[in-house]
Amino acid sequence: MRLLLALLLACALAQVLAGQEPATSPVAPQPPRVRPPVVLSDVLTHSPLMSCAASTARSTARIASWNIRAGRSAPIEAIAAELTSMRADIIALQEVDVLVRRTGFVDQPVALAAALGFHYVFAASIKWDGGDYGLALLSRWPLAEVRRHRLDATEAGEPRIVLDVVACAAGRPLRIFNHHADGRAPSRQAGFAALREIVGPGVGRGLLALGDFNEDPDGQGVRGLLEGGLVDLGAAGNESTADRRRIDYLLADAPLARVMSAVRVWPSDKSDHHALVADLTW
Repeated sequence: MRLLLALLLACALAQVLAGQEPATSPVAPQPPRVRPPVVLSDVLTHSPLMSCAASTARSTARIASWNIRAGRSAPIEAIAAELTSMRADIIALQEVDVLVRRTGFVDQPVALAAALGFHYVFAASIKWDGGDYGLALLSRWPLAEVRRHRLDATEAGEPRIVLDVVACAAGRPLRIFNHHADGRAPSRQAGFAALREIVGPGVGRGLLALGDFNEDPDGQGVRGLLEGGLVDLGAAGNESTADRRRIDYLLADAPLARVMSAVRVWPSDKSDHHALVADLTW
């Protein structure tokens, strides 16, 4: 036995001295990582809906939009404090978790609405990590209508939605389309094409389209919305909102653009995006 062991060691030493690696067992190839299937979610929750009381009094409303990264950059209490500092009356949110494991099973829109004393709506796009993930809107005033539109996407893209809300902004109905576009160009463009069809019939009647569009100002999807009659309220400042790019937008049709301020970027370290704010006086 000792003689056999000595012979094996001698062979291995000879291979090394000859510039050869000792023979080893081949490494089995790793199977490709399989992406878990995406499951659509039908969850749509909101505060009680009410009709907007007629009002002709001149009033101001501050509109905000913010991708909050599902509260993964800061606790929900810190996000609520940031929203309070903005003094916004209507807030569109992207990347929102409801009862998701990764963010502590918090119902984020309900928690934020409670902290601000606001009305809310949450529309899920997909099931995620034990809960639901999607878009939300918070409003100082009651909501009159809420609807989720599902958008076209390629198989490689994440299913996307538009949250369509009519809020009673100081007594007047204000229609808002909240959207988070896909990061993949083919799916993003398919989503923008559907968004244009959804928004188109209301252009000229007073509406906002806003959110994280994941595209630069000269991108095909953003240009298509502007060619369809919307005005980019952040074009003059052209400030970056994430990763040194301007990919978050607040667009208005002509009637609202005439009575709204330019967009101001609200810097924040509570997410990987800064927020947008603009004032509406009507």
